[in-house]
Amino acid sequence: MKIFKYISIVILVAVASSCEKAMLVPPDSVPRGVFVTVVLENININSGDIEGTPIVGTFDVPASNVASHAISVKRIYDQGESESEYILLETVTEFPYSFSIDGNELAELFGVDVVDTYGNFYEFDCEATGNSGLVATYSDLHNDILASPEQLQGFRFTGAVVCPSDPSLIVGTYNSVTDALFPDFDPVVGFEYVVTISESDEEGFYILSDFSFGTYDLLYGAWYGGGDLPATVQDVCETYFIVDTADPWNEVVSGDFTFNADGTITVVGETTFGETWTSVLTKQ
Repeated sequence: MKIFKYISIVILVAVASSCEKAMLVPPDSVPRGVFVTVVLENININSGDIEGTPIVGTFDVPASNVASHAISVKRIYDQGESESEYILLETVTEFPYSFSIDGNELAELFGVDVVDTYGNFYEFDCEATGNSGLVATYSDLHNDILASPEQLQGFRFTGAVVCPSDPSLIVGTYNSVTDALFPDFDPVVGFEYVVTISESDEEGFYILSDFSFGTYDLLYGAWYGGGDLPATVQDVCETYFIVDTADPWNEVVSGDFTFNADGTITVVGETTFGETWTSVLTKQ
């Protein structure tokens, strides 16, 4: 059962609290001992300034055992319904390496007009080759690394071409009704809860007060201490989804928002452990 992981969480918290700085994963704890980091300075290309707001980051290595790092990218479009094949962008052989690509360059790479990329996502997938010739990929990373932004994993990240965001479309207090399926528990049906969605300090990003709409508190509260579990919601040209969010056991949380004709919002969410839920939000 998932709750058995609680003991490990307590141990990890105790260790982390004794350190003043975020801990990077030791290279030898990654399969094959090859690890590359990336510090991303910007992942959102502004549709109003395509050339002036490139995706920018710096790749680096915590140990000198990486010979090269191949960076590929695919285009995701039609509101996520369609995607291209991955195209190799470049192969990095010296670290640290400053990476930058703008919206014009990406549109040219995929042979489309820039205006056709508004609301598109670009998923970057990288493959590191060690000095020994062995290869490490995103699939080699442990879930604790994937769910911890401070680990700075440089194997997969996503950028987007975004439009100006209108907070009035989503900010507010909502009554939610949720159906959920959690491993080892009976189904939850029609669970009522109140959540808020508020603006963050960054345009196009919002804070959802509880990604589970009260169901984690209902079923898991005794093990993580209970209460709301905030999530970050991103708006990409009026497509809203949960990003950069993990549950108390470091399982990655995802969720997609659908705006219905009757004014309600449907959120379909899940975690990498297997919890799933569908919530219907009605604005107060």
